[in-house]
Parts: sequence; C-alpha cells; structure tokens
Amino acid sequence: MLNWRPVVDYELREIEFDQREIEFEKRRIAHEQKMRQLDELDSKLDALLCSSSTSSTPPLSTPDNSEA
Repeated sequence: MLNWRPVVDYELREIEFDQREIEFEKRRIAHEQKMRQLDELDSKLDALLCSSSTSSTPPLSTPDNSEA
C-alpha cells in the first residue's frame, strides 16, 4: 500500500460509523412509532370491550311489568 493515508482511512471509517448510527436511529424511531400505534390500538380495543360489556341491552318490558 504505497498510497495509504491514515487520515483518509480514518475519515472513511468515521463516515461508515455515522451512516450506521443514522440507520440505527431510523430503526429506533420506526420501532417507537410502531409501539405507539400498538398502544393506541390496544387502548381502543380495551375501550370497545369495556363499552360493549357495560352497555348490555336492557330487558324488554313484558305486559306484566308495564301494567304495574
């Protein structure tokens, strides 16, 4: 390696490191967004389940009950 220059090699490694760091950060952000979406969906599902279990239909009035 007659033309080897440590500064150029160092700069190339630094660029590669920065690119890996950016990719990692993008993956982390995407993961956090997916987790937030899952949390929101889970909350909506819980709300639906709670509302469906508490809002049961009232019993129909029978002629005996309505005359009393």
